[in-house]
Amino acid sequence: MIIKPFGRLPAIAIMCLSVGLINHVLAGPLLLDVAFRDSWMSVLAALLFILPWLAIPLYGVLKKMNRMPIDKWLLQRLHPAIAWALLGCFLLILFIIALSTLIITSSWTATTYLPNTPPIVIAAVFLALCLFASVSGLRTIAYTSCILLPLVVLLGDFVMSANMPHKDYRYLLPMLERGVRPVIQASLTSVTAFSELFVLLFIQHHMKRTLTRTNLVLLALFLALISIGPVIGAVAEFGPIEAEKMRYPAFTQWRLVSIGRYFEHVDFFAVFQWLAGALIRLSLCLQILEEFGPLRRLKRNWIFPSLLGVLLIVPTYFGLNNMMTYRDLLKWHFEKVGLIAFGLVVLVWAAGFLKARGKGGKKRRHSGTEEGMKG
Repeated sequence: MIIKPFGRLPAIAIMCLSVGLINHVLAGPLLLDVAFRDSWMSVLAALLFILPWLAIPLYGVLKKMNRMPIDKWLLQRLHPAIAWALLGCFLLILFIIALSTLIITSSWTATTYLPNTPPIVIAAVFLALCLFASVSGLRTIAYTSCILLPLVVLLGDFVMSANMPHKDYRYLLPMLERGVRPVIQASLTSVTAFSELFVLLFIQHHMKRTLTRTNLVLLALFLALISIGPVIGAVAEFGPIEAEKMRYPAFTQWRLVSIGRYFEHVDFFAVFQWLAGALIRLSLCLQILEEFGPLRRLKRNWIFPSLLGVLLIVPTYFGLNNMMTYRDLLKWHFEKVGLIAFGLVVLVWAAGFLKARGKGGKKRRHSGTEEGMKG
């Protein structure tokens, strides 16, 4: 499917909503569980690894690809078996991201505002909506992100400001109460959240211009800001002991908000924030899996998305019925998968130093021979 290219701003909006969901919402409880009141420091520690990773390997790959699809670019430089193995690892990570997003969003929806609706029904409806968005194309997802992101950011500023009277920043002291080790351990979770920026490798060929190194650094700083905000807010509003017990601290903060004397329970704004991020995150993963998946060349375009939906809904059903087991798997995901994605990007960057081979090289040699004969 030919997709009309879009600019840098829509690509950044996609990343802010997709990666922002894990930074702002999903990673918070795990950071608080490991690093307690020092969880905000783990995000800063993660930046020490992420900023060089963005500025050198990831930016280097984006620049060398020069808006060529990643599968074709890898096949020009590596043996097909190695190229498809690398691509398969990336696609497996994307499938895990899509699955975790669907399970967590469905579980949260069922426990907060739709308790009488079976979680699997919620998952099926939301998955169908995301499949429709993915089939509509990456450009649709990009410009939808541009519409949703300003509203999400505005609501985030609103809840931060409205809860100022409830905050006591003395709860953040003493710093490093449990030592440096918990901060370092929690930083692995934050690294996993940031490492999802590798998705840029799979959408850069649809962009008019490649992101600059400055764009990547500013994007990382923005994501760090929205990651630090909820954990500091949770500790300052509820205290470190209560904040550590919360399943979704970013959502719980909305329950403190009231507008004047007559408007309370405005936490439906949090529902909009969460679903906006989950919609873009899941739709983006599905779109990439459909574009680079093994069955993408089928004549009937609806077959592979339908198969993908079945592959997601079956483990989602078991995940929703075994949340304790899934929580353990989620912790493993945050501890390991980020480092794997981190390393895969470095490997792809190293592949960029190999000379391109194949038809392009043959054409260049043939052209040079003809010029020599003419001379």
